[in-house]
Amino acid sequence: MSLEKFYKNPKEPASFGGINALRRAVGKQVKTKDIKQWLETKDSYTLHKPARRNFKKNRVIVGGIDEQFQADLLDLQSIKQFNNGYKFLLTCIDVFSKYAWAIPLKDKTGQSILKGFQKNIQRTKTKVFANRQRYRVQK
Repeated sequence: MSLEKFYKNPKEPASFGGINALRRAVGKQVKTKDIKQWLETKDSYTLHKPARRNFKKNRVIVGGIDEQFQADLLDLQSIKQFNNGYKFLLTCIDVFSKYAWAIPLKDKTGQSILKGFQKNIQRTKTKVFANRQRYRVQK
């Protein structure tokens, strides 16, 4: 049975519909899995399908504030004339408290990013100790 005639014919109730509409129109002659695979190949279905709002996230277990950070570098070169020559923003988020802050940077060299992280560590009053085995963080 051709799914094409049900899907692309505007006179059919399942025309340009989703999986359930096509399933009702076709009946039990075609498996739902096959309908889904066929629809995934159609641009009219995949382009106009609503974005999934509840997506799965990896679970992160954090013991307390200032224990783990999420960091990213934002590129603002196109508006540097409005920002006193600052081209980048180093953004940091505390994973536990969701507290966020941004550190402006003029370039993205390793030294300037390191200075940005040092400002962050000074703000959090976290001490980093290095030994041969690994780095330890102590408050």
